[in-house]
This record gives sequence, C-alpha cells and structure tokens, in this order.
Amino acid sequence: MAKTCEICGKHPTSGNTISHAHNVNKRIFYPNLRTVKMVIDGTRKKVKICMKCLKRMSKV
Repeated sequence: MAKTCEICGKHPTSGNTISHAHNVNKRIFYPNLRTVKMVIDGTRKKVKICMKCLKRMSKV
C-alpha cells in the first residue's frame, strides 16, 4: 500500500507531459502524502494521509 492515502484511497495516476511542440511523454502524478501519528482504536499509529484529508481533519 505504498504511495496510497490510507483514508481516502488516493493513489498514483498516469498521464502525459506535453511540451510546447506537443511532444508527449508518459508521467505519473503522485498524491501529496504526509506521515502523521494518529490514535486509531486506542493505539498510536503512523498513517500516510494526503494533504486534502489532513486539511479536512483539521477543520473538524
């Protein structure tokens, strides 16, 4: 489960880089993951979360 958000399940997606001359190359878009310590079921665990989930959790 590397490079995947453990809350929303966001994972790397593929796409293209396109130059001005329209040369197309394959690339991978990775989610913006951060390792955060959280209390889950009464125990502290390290969890990989994307920044969108982290912002959403801080607003609550």
